[in-house]
Amino acid sequence: MILLRNVFSIEKCGKAAGIDSLKAENIHLAHPILLDHLVCLFLMMYKYSMVPDDFYKEVVIPSIKNAEGDKFTTDNYCDITLSPVISKLTKIVLSQFKDQLSSDPLQFGFNSRSSCSKAVFTFKTVVNHYIRNDCTVTVCALDISKACLMF
Repeated sequence: MILLRNVFSIEKCGKAAGIDSLKAENIHLAHPILLDHLVCLFLMMYKYSMVPDDFYKEVVIPSIKNAEGDKFTTDNYCDITLSPVISKLTKIVLSQFKDQLSSDPLQFGFNSRSSCSKAVFTFKTVVNHYIRNDCTVTVCALDISKACLMF
């Protein structure tokens, strides 16, 4: 409960609302019983190792980097992502317990004990399996070099 109160103070006010139309101010000014409900939510998420689907819903807004630059190239845009405020609180709470949490051994991304080479090997192995069995393989790739990460 105290941890959640601290999390409320970490979340910055004055930010845009996410797809749920809630802002950090709504959480800061909410009735104290909201803490009890959030504790129940986080405990159920922990117990069942699941996160509500709505936590993944975000709004991505393209923002021009240089107003005088070429507006028809992706290099001149940076994405701003609006996430649900409860989702942000969850990330902050989970970060407090990162030493006690683990991920599936098959998880490639966001894992300090994993590398891109494992993911590439698995991808090649799966594709080769289907090709050897005369199946059509359709692949979609994302060019991450176009991503604009500002931390």
